[in-house]
Amino acid sequence: MFKNLFKNAITIPNFLTLLRFVFLVVFMVLYIGADNKSQEYTATFFLAIGFLTDFFDGFIARRFNMISDLGKALDPIADKLSHGIIMLCLCTKHKLMIMLVAILVIKEGFMAVMGIRNFKRGIVNSAKWFGKICTAILFVALIVLLVLPLSKAAANTIIIICAIVMMWSLIMYIRFFYLENKEMGNSEK
Repeated sequence: MFKNLFKNAITIPNFLTLLRFVFLVVFMVLYIGADNKSQEYTATFFLAIGFLTDFFDGFIARRFNMISDLGKALDPIADKLSHGIIMLCLCTKHKLMIMLVAILVIKEGFMAVMGIRNFKRGIVNSAKWFGKICTAILFVALIVLLVLPLSKAAANTIIIICAIVMMWSLIMYIRFFYLENKEMGNSEK
């Protein structure tokens, strides 16, 4: 089971994904320690570099046929960790952000349980189109909240839109795993 996960794991895309974790830690340390907007922008710059690695790891993996099960597992973990850390940093400025953190914990908790369950069955699922849309919207919204001076109403509107998109994505994943489980049950008969 674990043997397949690490098969062909030493690749440029996987290195870029691991590098994203490093930039995320740098962002978090700099943002939490920031005393002014300029320092927050410096922190956000390191976050942006991490986002670029996300783009390039997927592009390189597909273009040069370097897709691996480890990469399929690490990439969404890096995405969700990015979301969580950014949200926690933003909780200091936007009280409603705690709602997004709660939804993220519920959604990703469900995804982790289903991912582990499938992994034990020898299945490694890639992100689905609705999950990718959710991730893209969330990243854009979180960056907007990080860098733009918004009114409380505008910030809360963005947060509520993100909450709706995250709930929609969760419902779509619940449906996906239900249908997948139903199909597997039918094939075992």
